[in-house]
Amino acid sequence: MRIVVIGSGTAGSNFALFMRKLDRKAEITVIGKEKTMQYSPCALPHVISGTIEKPEDVIVFPNEFYEKQKINLMLNTEAKAIDRERKVVITDKGEVPYDKLVLAVGSKAVIPPIKGVENEGVFTLKSLDDVRRIKAYIAERKPKKAVVIGAGLVGLEGAEAFAKLGMEVLVVRRGDRATTMLDKDMAKLVQEEMEKHGVSFRFGACPSEIIGSPVKAVKIDDEEVEADLVLVAAGMRANVDLAKNAGLEVNRGIVVNEHLQTSDPDIYAIGDCAEVIDAVTGERTLSQLGTSAVRMAKVAAEHIAGKDVSFRPVFNTTITKLFGLEIGAFGITEERAKKAGIEIAVGKFKGSTKPEYYPGGKPITVKVIFRKSDRKLIGAQIVGGERVWGRIMTLSALAQKGATVEDVVYLETAYAPPVSPTIDPICVAAEMALRRFH
Repeated sequence: MRIVVIGSGTAGSNFALFMRKLDRKAEITVIGKEKTMQYSPCALPHVISGTIEKPEDVIVFPNEFYEKQKINLMLNTEAKAIDRERKVVITDKGEVPYDKLVLAVGSKAVIPPIKGVENEGVFTLKSLDDVRRIKAYIAERKPKKAVVIGAGLVGLEGAEAFAKLGMEVLVVRRGDRATTMLDKDMAKLVQEEMEKHGVSFRFGACPSEIIGSPVKAVKIDDEEVEADLVLVAAGMRANVDLAKNAGLEVNRGIVVNEHLQTSDPDIYAIGDCAEVIDAVTGERTLSQLGTSAVRMAKVAAEHIAGKDVSFRPVFNTTITKLFGLEIGAFGITEERAKKAGIEIAVGKFKGSTKPEYYPGGKPITVKVIFRKSDRKLIGAQIVGGERVWGRIMTLSALAQKGATVEDVVYLETAYAPPVSPTIDPICVAAEMALRRFH
């Protein structure tokens, strides 16, 4: 069987490895625009800050590792078109025939229509080359003031990296909070922490012009704000052009079924480009997370190998760390639920990661969201000084199994004074929500 993968990022690289484990004889070819196979885009801001020393350190496996698995690599190669009738991929280096085709074409940074966005000193943060350019610019120019346009995870983590390098940082957002993954009350905690470390915010604003090349200022409303580095982090857009031109069904992403097959059953789509199902609303959504990319890669490989497997609807469980705060979330926010007409019960609790009598506990705020009609957990947000990861993972796992408010209230948890309180903050938050059911 000839299996061709377009895209050498997290989804494409993992698919090739999973497929090779399942089928030792298949002819597997990966076509990728970049020079390397999988690296971690989530690690890129930490390369800028110097926490990770070199851009090359985030490459998961060298190209030779894949070649030893008898995976054919066509890197530095662009797929131009898909001829579904002849079952070939047309690249800038010739045609590649396939029996099964996997689109792992990823996403691209959204570039807002701002005058001067192409000027020197204006960057996106999506690839290894982006990081190399930013690091070279910082080494040469030694910028003192950075403006970050947008505040997704990339924007906030980029802002943190610049602040750690001693820059004065302004984050500009059209929205009304530091991050859209949280409700406004929880996002305020993140904003306050970042402000302590020299990051300021301007909400409800959109830059109209970037002045100077190299950058000297950013025009925001009618004010010129001094800046010598600009990061555009206005979100990611799924790469759908190749699929659309091939006549496949696309919306915001490439439409797939539960097996990750596109409207052509011999073509699959995985990773940032695939449009899957939201576990709460049942609507189509994107799941542009590394964890989702790996799970999609596994499901697609197993389905091609003949297993009856499905990719489950997503809660988009997310975590990050900014300065002294860990921030975790999944599912629907309170505000989104209200807009969608979902009647909810919300519980919120601010406590400590350790018992009050034990030294070293850090503040933690837990917000849980339950659907009133069936009492099920459909979302949570946690902001705290430590151990957010384990708690958001626990709640997400419960939600994936259809847990009710009572399941969370009476959850059996572990306790020891140096580690955790006798009643965990997630249980107390659920107790607060339970009161709203009566």
